[in-house]
Amino acid sequence: MKRLLFLAAIAIYLGSAVYPGAALKWAVSALSFAIVVTAFFSAGKFVRAVGGVFLAVGFSLLALNKASAAEMLRSFGYMMNVLSLFALIPLIALPIELGRYAARVQAAVRARVRSSGMLYALTSFLSYVFCSFMNLGALPMVHQTIRPSLKLFPIRERDRFISRAITHGYSMPVIWTPVSPILGIVVEMTGVRWSALLPIVIPLSLLGLALDWAIAMWIADRRRKQAGVSAASELSEAASEVSAAAEVTEASGQAPVKPADENAGSQAKHPAHIFAAILIFNVLVSLLELLTHVSFLLLVSMTVIPFAFLWSLLIGQGLSFIRRARTRLPEQVLRMQDQFLVYLSAGFMITAIQSTGAGRVLNSGLGTFKDAIGADLFLLFIPLIPLGLAFVGLHPAVGLALAAESLDPAALGISPQITAIAMLTGATTAFLMGPYNATAGIMAGLINRSPYKVSNWNAPFTAAYLAMSTIVLLILQKGG
Repeated sequence: MKRLLFLAAIAIYLGSAVYPGAALKWAVSALSFAIVVTAFFSAGKFVRAVGGVFLAVGFSLLALNKASAAEMLRSFGYMMNVLSLFALIPLIALPIELGRYAARVQAAVRARVRSSGMLYALTSFLSYVFCSFMNLGALPMVHQTIRPSLKLFPIRERDRFISRAITHGYSMPVIWTPVSPILGIVVEMTGVRWSALLPIVIPLSLLGLALDWAIAMWIADRRRKQAGVSAASELSEAASEVSAAAEVTEASGQAPVKPADENAGSQAKHPAHIFAAILIFNVLVSLLELLTHVSFLLLVSMTVIPFAFLWSLLIGQGLSFIRRARTRLPEQVLRMQDQFLVYLSAGFMITAIQSTGAGRVLNSGLGTFKDAIGADLFLLFIPLIPLGLAFVGLHPAVGLALAAESLDPAALGISPQITAIAMLTGATTAFLMGPYNATAGIMAGLINRSPYKVSNWNAPFTAAYLAMSTIVLLILQKGG
């Protein structure tokens, strides 16, 4: 029942976006209200508390403004665009699974990587590449690909090693990849074109990746010196371990990676396909954004399934994609029950703030604060908002949606482009250190550790990345 309700809401929302009409908009609002009521009584205590606060604030504002029951109902449905993207984006991971690209990557690791430093850089890079296309699907995919190779190197704390490499690489492309709902929220709420941000955010994300590698290499070198082990010794030890593993595998007659799905007999495709697909998808979205007037979030939501199906078709897995998508999508929306409650409740509150004029009061207060501390200091304060909200349990997408409503660039006298970049860098730090978000939760589950431990491991890099981003923001502000 819940799955049908969630799927119907997504389908009708997409239909209302393509064919605008009062009837469909009313249907989206009614279904959103039904979802909130249904999910509220079956969600966990913390999620109910967060959603309850959003609902209480929204209803209070509307009641004080003497809104009718119909107006209150019509206030539901905001942020269905984000939920639709969250539900549909995981399907883009299917061609990567069906093509068994992970098997080829794992074989390359065993054959060519000769030091823990190289392994860290490769893990971080793979996470970066996969996230730019798969979002949350990147975490288990990279973990599954790299984890077996950790035993080939003298790594003392393997859980920390792989957790940091994956989460650091994963968090960097969220500021530019079109499959990131965070980016879509910022683009829509600041009014900045995605293509205008790319020349800044792509180099910034690559700088973050390079910073991660530099810190990792420095830590590895320091630990080698403390242990009295040279880089050459580590390389020799790793090479002998790899050779021994290869001999055992050959003697047993077993393949390094055992396929365990319906495509087990199919040949693993070349990882270069993933890089080509990322390039094509980003160019396609960029062109469609320039040629159409469709919103960015809707554009990605409407493009992702046809693109994933075409990719699967080209690698001979078209029917498998259809079969898996038919089961994967209902499972995905059912797992999103808590997200539906929190996002739709937050959306209801945001709509209430907009319709009652409360946003002007918040903007006025923030404007006064900005005038008191100066534009430069206030700009540095913006990235801390989603990071701070992440520690009270708000997903960066919700935190940014709430912050963006109060951070109107025009009212605050700050460039929309710089405001968008500040928000995106703040979202990145929230992904790195937020103990309650999906990044920490999934990673903690993969390595059987606490999300707080994952968060603590990421603290040094988060501080360094925030410092680097601050310098970039100041340069942009002075240059603007």
